Amino acid sequence: MPSSMRNRRPALILAAILAASFMTLAAACSGDDDDDDTTPGTTPEETSAAGPQSEHGQLIARAELPLGLADGTSIGNADAPVVIEAFEDFGCPHCLHFTATAEPRLMDDYVARGKVRLVYRYFPLQQLTANAAIAAQCAAEQDRFWEYHKELFIAQAEAANGTGPALAAAFAPAGLRDLAGRLGLDPAAFETCLTGDSAVAKVTEDYRAGQTLGLRGTPSFVVNGQVLTGNPEKYEDWKQLLDGLLK
Repeated sequence: MPSSMRNRRPALILAAILAASFMTLAAACSGDDDDDDTTPGTTPEETSAAGPQSEHGQLIARAELPLGLADGTSIGNADAPVVIEAFEDFGCPHCLHFTATAEPRLMDDYVARGKVRLVYRYFPLQQLTANAAIAAQCAAEQDRFWEYHKELFIAQAEAANGTGPALAAAFAPAGLRDLAGRLGLDPAAFETCLTGDSAVAKVTEDYRAGQTLGLRGTPSFVVNGQVLTGNPEKYEDWKQLLDGLLK
């Protein structure tokens, strides 16, 4: 098979799944929430050198992660009494807001203290963000998911703010490879993963799990196996929910 076709194969497989089983998404982000990919911005190198300029990007960049508790796409003690599964899309503005505002405080107050385990689940709503999900899983296979996760959401924030590349560039294969390089991932292993089957299989597994649960948008949260019918809007809402479960 020509190398160009090998490089496209995982994306084409996931595209077929998305096309065959796409839902009419009613809550939070949906497949229609595409960013304006024509918005001019800086190059990835300029953005990296200057640091995030957007408010959300700065909040995510400053957030501390308990990386000693990270295991692939999960972070927190394996025996934590509360498990939050977050079904998200890297291009979803509502997911960005959660990652910038609530997630850092959840990490500090609950995950780092052994009370909560947070599990990221891939639920891409567009082909572009499916590519980003595959790349994130390739980072997970090198135990760098959470750092890559931060950078993908920073890229979304900067694209929306006009201070970084448009999302179509940031989440294009070249942009995803560039991000892996800036994080120091093994380039050969990352490339093998991008053109292989394991990452797309994991993304597909999460996507189908979300469908089985009846999820209709992102972010959607499953807490101790129960789908939340109303997403907490603010950290204080999360605190009330979690403190009630931890009593």
